[in-house]
Amino acid sequence: MKSTLSSAALLAALPLALAQDNYGPPPPGPHSGEPWSGSAWGPEQRSTSWSGSWGPEHRPTSWAGHGWPSASMAPSAAMSSEAMISPSGAMSPSAAMSPSAAMSSAAMMSPSGAMSPSASMAPMSPSASMAPMSPSASMAPMSPSASMSPSAPLSPSAPIYSSAPVSPSAPISPSAPVSPTAPAPPSATPYSSAPVSPSAPVSPIASGSATISSAYATGTSGSGNAQSCTPLTTAEIEAMGNNTLFTRWRSHSHFIAPAGWMNDPCGSMYDPTRDVYHLFYQWHPQHINWGNISWGHATSKDMITWEDQGGWQDAEARAMGPSGDGRKAPTDPLTSSNYNGLGIFSGTAQPVNLHGEQDGTLLLFYTSVSYLPTSWTSFYAPYTETQSFAYSTDGGATFEQYAGNPVINATTGTPPMDWNVTGFRDPFFQPWPALDAVLGCSEPHYYAVFGSGIKGVGPRMPLWTAPASDLTSWSFLGALWEPADNTTLGPILSTGTYGFNFEVSGFFSLPDKSGELHYFVNKGTEGGNVSFHESAHWALWNEGNVSRRDNGSVQFTPIAGGAGDWGLSYALTSFNDTKNNRRVQWAWAPEDLVGDGGLFSATQQGFQGSLTLPRELFVHEVDGVMNANNAVSDSRESVLTPDAHGTFTARTLGVRPLPDVIAGITASASHQTYASGKYTASKMLQQQGSSHMELKASITSATGAAGVILAASPDMTEYTTIMYEPANNTILVERLHSSTIDGFANVTVTGYFAPYILAGSAPEAISMDIFLDGSILEVYVNERFALTTRIYPSMECSTGYGVYVAPGAMAEMSAEAWVGTGNVWPSRPADSSSPLLWDSAAETDNYKWWSGN
Repeated sequence: MKSTLSSAALLAALPLALAQDNYGPPPPGPHSGEPWSGSAWGPEQRSTSWSGSWGPEHRPTSWAGHGWPSASMAPSAAMSSEAMISPSGAMSPSAAMSPSAAMSSAAMMSPSGAMSPSASMAPMSPSASMAPMSPSASMAPMSPSASMSPSAPLSPSAPIYSSAPVSPSAPISPSAPVSPTAPAPPSATPYSSAPVSPSAPVSPIASGSATISSAYATGTSGSGNAQSCTPLTTAEIEAMGNNTLFTRWRSHSHFIAPAGWMNDPCGSMYDPTRDVYHLFYQWHPQHINWGNISWGHATSKDMITWEDQGGWQDAEARAMGPSGDGRKAPTDPLTSSNYNGLGIFSGTAQPVNLHGEQDGTLLLFYTSVSYLPTSWTSFYAPYTETQSFAYSTDGGATFEQYAGNPVINATTGTPPMDWNVTGFRDPFFQPWPALDAVLGCSEPHYYAVFGSGIKGVGPRMPLWTAPASDLTSWSFLGALWEPADNTTLGPILSTGTYGFNFEVSGFFSLPDKSGELHYFVNKGTEGGNVSFHESAHWALWNEGNVSRRDNGSVQFTPIAGGAGDWGLSYALTSFNDTKNNRRVQWAWAPEDLVGDGGLFSATQQGFQGSLTLPRELFVHEVDGVMNANNAVSDSRESVLTPDAHGTFTARTLGVRPLPDVIAGITASASHQTYASGKYTASKMLQQQGSSHMELKASITSATGAAGVILAASPDMTEYTTIMYEPANNTILVERLHSSTIDGFANVTVTGYFAPYILAGSAPEAISMDIFLDGSILEVYVNERFALTTRIYPSMECSTGYGVYVAPGAMAEMSAEAWVGTGNVWPSRPADSSSPLLWDSAAETDNYKWWSGN
């Protein structure tokens, strides 16, 4: 059944949802092996039938954060549709996935991990016939060691991780209450001078728009490709074979694996000895689901066009994968070659050797995995995750494992493994002279942070250090700061929630326009509140003050924060682009598939996931900002510094797509400008655009919701609306009409954005920069807001674009379009698909480690 949740319904529900929220620790999940079956899962009734049993990780799912099937599925405990895979590679294939058909692309595992290779789940054979049932693919028994330890005591040495006492059951900080609604701008401003009807739909053919002929059947895109207006149907897609829709919604202006499953960006770096950028990624080649995770590899001279290293076919681009037989019980990693036998999880890279010298060596620091499944909700087996090096001396053509791996072994007698941890993974390491100065180091050091947490206490970001002269000798410096479980710095609407576990953490400094350094962290958070954000995974950042504790460790005290991406992107990581003296961020953009257990169209596409556009992080400053009613300071997104005029300079983390990369991908696009004008109704600007384009809009004043329409069909049966809603300071991507196909998620995606009110009570103009590339849709606003989502129109001709104004409102705005962005993979064919494989029960420990497809 199609969702009928409009943006108005979502907005109206926000205060109630927040008022009913509970920030306590999660209730226990169902018992392992407990059967479930039924129909009409959740309020949207997206699933027609489901059955199975809960896996050992006790991981239920939410339906996109809207509605719960029972009180036991509380938002604070449930994993969202995107939250079923730990994008750092720490996927529990036995996670108790919701049987709901409303699961997203990231939720593709069966509830027990024992996936039956049915036609809806397994890769189809070349003849599109039903894949044969694997006799050993029956429900896997629960691993005794993977069950939840309900009363596991915290280690008595806990204070090593927490310089200040933290109550395991500490509620959300009283000083950081959740604001039910974001403060609206003063009524005197142009953004709110007239009542807004948030429930008003897009007018299909607004007054003053071009007439659309109902007889229109085909056209051409900005790139000259024919566009069919014959819609694909759910039944047609389900009957198709492997890879038959490989090019239909695939991006070509983004970084994406040749084929197969991909998730986290890894090891991004610039090699100054060869003038080459390297980027690695979590990859499961020739499969459409997570498993046997490896690192793929590509290089570039400019971060615009990319080249697969080793080739694009099958698994040729794999830089390194798990070693050992991968089927042993966990053993002491100091004596076993199996330390990375079950996965090469996420990590980072530097163009140095083990002595910190730039001699052409490329050094990869990653999490080696010897035990699966793993999850923050389940028992954490010793030796599950260790930290290891791989290196190349031939420019990345080949990599060798360091003979002394793992370099951080985390045995039960060393921190943080003498803790009851939720995880310990994703090393983010770099040299850092500024931190050397804070700690008073006599020689240069490298620093590494990891994603972690303490069960029943809170998420953690442990910090380690090693002298640059010996990067195999690491020392533990404690946790940067000690948030309690599921707390937040400010209102959840603006700063998000820390959840129960951190992943893919980062720690870095950026200069402001005067040259003063400011310290930032980023992290993925797991298990957090979902009443506003559609996923229990958040991608967050914080700015903080940094100081040296009495015991010699580093104290990070957050002073501001927000979401690095308000949509489905996760696993945000960054690197210092020394060639251009800037910090560049990459993020994983999963698919947003729903039907057939969250695998709808996955085998037909033959791939899942891509990365976002590369983004520049910088200190964003705006002068002359008013703080009426403490609206800016209460949001905690910005730090305010008073000036001599009674106003403030507002400082926050800035984010924008790399300008040189955007110039490169739009160089051959068809460019159109639309002069500023006053609109009293929505209006189509072009009926024929492209599914690969950039669209900018500048809204200088508006009395209600306003923005743009894109991916619109000529008859307006399909379209996507992106708008700023001044009634509650939100950016919305309304996908209710994005596709007529039932198998794709169509919930409205929402992010918080409050324009600054400047001296004279005039609000900032709203500057939107939007990129559509196949199914991936990225929205940037005023260089301090990012949101990523997916759309899958059923018709190739759904490429029109225009301006949106809510009925009864007026907006003054201009627009600019680049239609037909370029291909950044010139050496790949458009169809770089590879044959899909199914792993055997023996290769997956009877599908306990991963699903096999």
